[in-house]
Amino acid sequence: MDFVIAIVILALLIILLLYGIPVFASLGISSIVGIILLNGFSGLSVIPELYYEKMDNFVLIAIPLFILMGEILFHTGIGSDLYKMASRWTNKIPGGLAMGTVIASTVLGAMCGVSVAGAATIGAFAVPEMIKRGYDKSLATGSVAASGALALLIPPSIGFILYGAVADESVGRLFIAGIVPGIILALCMMIYIFIVAMLNPEKAPIPEEKITWKMRFETLLRCWPALFLIFLVLGSIYFGIATPTESAAIGAAGAFFLAIFIYKSMNLQVFLDIILSTMKTTGMILFIFINAMLFGYILTRLQIPQQLAMIVADAHMPKWAVLTSVVALLIFLGMFLDGASVILISTPILLPVISVIGFDKLWFGVMLMITIEMAVITPPVGLNLYVIKSIAPDEVSLQDIIMGALPFVVVEILVLIFFIIFPEVVLWLPNKM
Repeated sequence: MDFVIAIVILALLIILLLYGIPVFASLGISSIVGIILLNGFSGLSVIPELYYEKMDNFVLIAIPLFILMGEILFHTGIGSDLYKMASRWTNKIPGGLAMGTVIASTVLGAMCGVSVAGAATIGAFAVPEMIKRGYDKSLATGSVAASGALALLIPPSIGFILYGAVADESVGRLFIAGIVPGIILALCMMIYIFIVAMLNPEKAPIPEEKITWKMRFETLLRCWPALFLIFLVLGSIYFGIATPTESAAIGAAGAFFLAIFIYKSMNLQVFLDIILSTMKTTGMILFIFINAMLFGYILTRLQIPQQLAMIVADAHMPKWAVLTSVVALLIFLGMFLDGASVILISTPILLPVISVIGFDKLWFGVMLMITIEMAVITPPVGLNLYVIKSIAPDEVSLQDIIMGALPFVVVEILVLIFFIIFPEVVLWLPNKM
């Protein structure tokens, strides 16, 4: 009977999502139907208690605070400054403008934790500039779409906060675990761009504009307050001075200070826009979170994760086969859902399977973020692809963007394989905390 109920609620969830029902509503409706089928209408009394229990989590306060920090910094115009700084320092390197895009997106990812926001912010400046300088359209747009997704991995990542809350893992350790893999992945993207530029110079011509060292340092001076704020937030977590939630408060307060006194970009209208945008994003994420927790509750009552783990254990499948299946499933989900939904839906189901084959859940959190990065730049519904299309010049087609992003998926797969073979690379820095 439990198996039949599980099939019904999973089928219902898929049908609702295919009909375009919002993710939080699809999860909530499927969960309520499952509870009624399992315990009758009297079973619904568990919902208020479960909602309160799951939302009564100190670490969740970090979500609106980090989103607020990112929103404030966006309104300072730091995205334009970051791109200008990075592109000037890489100006004379083959593929330098695209490599500068990766650097700017990596730094911006440490401010917002939302991949779509990162891609849109940097892409608005980078894509038109690269195309104007003669860059291949696919390389220009693909580099922005892929590097924008780094915000999922580079701390402070909203994805890590959600994963930590579901997996009962330290968010601070997750943040620190994302630093080295994030830098390695960004460097690999830059290496790919450099190789393309060396083999096909016409795809990434070196600008004729002369950039002096004075011009480079001027852009660095413009960006250093925001860079210092990032180091302050992450450093306070690494050295145990503050919890992730406390560091988020430091980041939000510091961002307000920079916006008012350094960048002088704050006024009443901007303040209201920031608050409204923060409330909308936070509300969306937390609505998905609480209904995903309800969905996870009913799946656990039906013993679905445990049964799945037992099947994997009894089958004695090789680790690589299990991980390949997990990665394929996550990429498939990510083609149709946003990253937060994928994390919240998949983690309760897959974590027992990962534990059975002997992998650390901290390590899996990092692998999950890299996999979702691939998903958001993979057709047919990779969200970053459509974000770039919306801000790219008219002559850039969606096909150009897809063809530019797919090689970066290969880069991410290779990096993922490296971390599977050498998991200690991921765990080294958090183990030093």
